[in-house]
This record gives sequence, structure tokens and C-alpha cells, in this order.
Amino acid sequence: LGLVQQHDQSFEAIHVSAAWGKVAKMPGAGQRGEEGVVLQLLQVLTRAKMHEMGAREVANVAHSVASLKVSGRMGVDDELAGELQARATATAGEFEPQDVSMLMLALAKMDLVPAP
Repeated sequence: LGLVQQHDQSFEAIHVSAAWGKVAKMPGAGQRGEEGVVLQLLQVLTRAKMHEMGAREVANVAHSVASLKVSGRMGVDDELAGELQARATATAGEFEPQDVSMLMLALAKMDLVPAP
């Protein structure tokens, strides 16, 4: 969490994706003060780097966000989920089978219908 706060300005899309993955695996993430601040920062970073994200990063972030949302550890606004969906559509040609699987699972967990 400290890395996100200290180095957020130098993060690239891959770093944002990796940070989401780590936070999603942390027990209790988003339930305490500092973690909540980091999750808010990650949402801001995700939006800032969304245009740089490829299929793998989009799938990883969506999967992590969905895991946090389903476990009740984080309230994800629908706008971020929608933005991830839009970026997934824009990068659809890059998706490998594993990316598709992760994205579809994430959308299902968030009760979202894939964009046509």
C-alpha cells in the first residue's frame, strides 16, 4: 500500500493492474482507513491510465475490482466498472482466452451485462 502512495505518479498501466491484484488478495482491504485511501487512489490512477491499458490489464483490474466488491470490502462506483467495460470493448482484439475468462467472470460478479 505504501508503494502506491509513494510512487503513484510514476505508475504505468501495468503497475496499476498489479496493485489492484495485490490489494484484492489482502484480507480486510478497504475496511480500514489507510486501505480505503489507497483504494480511492487506485481508482483515480485507473481512470488516469485507462487509455494505456491493454486487454490483460483491463481483465486484471476488472477481476480485482469485482472480487473486492463481491466480498463487501469496497464500494465500486458503476462509472469505473462502465469505463473498464468500454476499455475492454476498445481492446477486444487483444484479448487472449484467459483475459476473456477473467473479464466475463468479473462482469458476472458485478451483475453487469457485457457491452455488445
